[in-house]
Amino acid sequence: MQNDSTTYILTFHGLGDPGRQLPDGEDHYWLEPSFFDAILDLVKNRDDVRLTFDDSNSSDFTIAYPALLKRGLTATFFLVSRRIDVAGYLTTAQIRTLSATGMTIGSHGTLHRPWANLNSSDLNLELRDSKRTFEQLISKKVDEAACPLGSYNRRVLKGLKSNGYLRIYTSDCGPSTSNAWFAPRNTIVRSHTLEQVRRIIEVSPALPQSAFRALKLFVKRWR
Repeated sequence: MQNDSTTYILTFHGLGDPGRQLPDGEDHYWLEPSFFDAILDLVKNRDDVRLTFDDSNSSDFTIAYPALLKRGLTATFFLVSRRIDVAGYLTTAQIRTLSATGMTIGSHGTLHRPWANLNSSDLNLELRDSKRTFEQLISKKVDEAACPLGSYNRRVLKGLKSNGYLRIYTSDCGPSTSNAWFAPRNTIVRSHTLEQVRRIIEVSPALPQSAFRALKLFVKRWR
C-alpha cells in the first residue's frame, strides 16, 4: 500500500494535433489522445496521483478537459498569461470554465521564460503580473506556480514565496509529498509507454537513489 503522504504528480503539455508549427523538439511533449485516455484510466482510482498541465495549449480544454470530466477527475492547469486568447492557446472563456468546474488554475509565468536566467525586473514581471492577471480573470486566489522549462534557483524560490505562492512545482521527476511547498513532477512525453507510466506511479526509488536525488534537489534550491 502507498504511503498516504506520498504523491506522484504527472505533467502533460499538448494533446493531439497542435494546429500550429511547433519549435524544434516540442513535438516530443505532444501525446496522442488515446494514450492520454489510457493514462487517465490507469490513474483514475488512485488518490495518490495528481495531474497537471503546462503551457496553456488549447488541447487542455478541447481534449483533456472532457476526458477528465468523463472520469470524475480534476487537474491543475499552469497557464502563461500573455497566451490568453492567442490562437492555439486557451481563451478567457475556457479558463473561466475550467476554474468554475473544479479545476485549479496556477501560474506558468507571463512569457514562458526560464526564470533562473532573468534579471530581477523580468522575474518580478513573471511572478507578480501573471498571478494578478489570473486572479482577476477567475476571481479566485492563484497561489500555485510551475517553473517554466524546469528553471529555478534560490532567488526564484525566494521571489515565489514573497509573491504569495503556497506551492511550487518543478520538473525534477520522482515522488512528492502531499503537503510539500516544493513539489517535483514527472513529465509524460510521446516516447513513454503505459508500462513506464505505471512504474513512475508505483516504484519508489531505492534508498541510495533517494539520498542522491534529495542532495541534487537541495543543491538546485540553494545555488
